[in-house]
Amino acid sequence: MTSRPDPVIQAVLGPLAIKSKLEDRLHDVKHHDNIGDVAVYIHKALDNVLPEGKRQRLIKKANGLFIWASTACRMLTNETSLSPPEVTYDHLMSMDKAGVIDDLYNLIFVRMDPEFHTIMYKMLAVLLAAFEPLTADDVDDILKHSGAYGSAKALVRNLGSVLVEDGTTSLIQFRHPTFVEYLRRCSVAPPIDTRNNVYIRIPDAHGQAAVWCLKHLTSRSDGLKFNICQLESSFYLNREIPNLDTRVSRFISRHLRYASSHWLFHVAEAGDSWRSMIKKEIQQIIQVPYVLYWMEVLSLTGGVPRAITGLRAITRHAGIA
Repeated sequence: MTSRPDPVIQAVLGPLAIKSKLEDRLHDVKHHDNIGDVAVYIHKALDNVLPEGKRQRLIKKANGLFIWASTACRMLTNETSLSPPEVTYDHLMSMDKAGVIDDLYNLIFVRMDPEFHTIMYKMLAVLLAAFEPLTADDVDDILKHSGAYGSAKALVRNLGSVLVEDGTTSLIQFRHPTFVEYLRRCSVAPPIDTRNNVYIRIPDAHGQAAVWCLKHLTSRSDGLKFNICQLESSFYLNREIPNLDTRVSRFISRHLRYASSHWLFHVAEAGDSWRSMIKKEIQQIIQVPYVLYWMEVLSLTGGVPRAITGLRAITRHAGIA
């Protein structure tokens, strides 16, 4: 039995003793069931419509996404269409899939209670703006630091067809790149008369993430500090330090590694109002002693080249130097 990872269906099937197993394999790179299932579907639906070679190219174009495949098949078999299947096929092969996918992804949000749309869009914006996958706790913490409150775990449960939480790392991943592309298109402000459109405010998410990063950098408990990895001497090269990776993992938290690597880029991509709000914190980080502690973390984690790029990006903005 196959279905989308819908929380209602999972709640019903989960307790059943007669099942052999219940697993989530939607867009799982370790399994190719999706591509195989889509291939069977397209060959069956278009057997007398397109030659095998064109069906194979459609299968490749679908890339395991059944939503796209089913929409394409309906377009090709529509008896009321004024265009022959060959013309429709050429159109499908030349398009970027945005047109047919967007309406289908919109349906995901139509199912949600409008009361939660605002916080849901904020959480999705944070996931989209992040330079590395985040945990549910990370997302909640980022929003909390900017005065917004939500539950990323509830978000994953309700958007299980497009989001998944890794069982080992607890990191939240987008199931398919087409959903990421869809959200990026939704980051363009819609016209005033389309209030029901999804609107993802990416600059705000970068601003929220920048605040979060700066707080972790200056944290008294696990923030930047002198000799953070407790090295016996500063005269050794990194490659001469035994078990350096172990020390980095032990003494430099995941949050601090993320903040050290990415805070500059979040600041650069945030809106002007966000940069003005955190200008004092930015100046604190780039002055002694914090800048020296930050450089040490960058050296230990191999983050110096990225930091140089980030500094160039941030200095393009007026008032930050």
